[in-house]
Amino acid sequence: MQSVQDTNIQKQIDEALKRTKCKKVLYFYDELGHKKLLGVFDKKKASQIREYYRSRKLVDRLTEHEVRTTEPDSIFCG
Repeated sequence: MQSVQDTNIQKQIDEALKRTKCKKVLYFYDELGHKKLLGVFDKKKASQIREYYRSRKLVDRLTEHEVRTTEPDSIFCG
């Protein structure tokens, strides 16, 4: 049987999950192979950033991972 505290924690978790959005984390690898975090972006902005690097023939240095977060998007200063 769950305690009142466990039920309350589960309710808070469920509410937080409802607020999360699926976003992309983008990393860029420099000439020496060092990984640099570009930021967390919504899918549309991540696609625009990929196009930016593709047009400069650097898309092979870009990696992305999908995350769920409530954090606002990063600012891209390409």
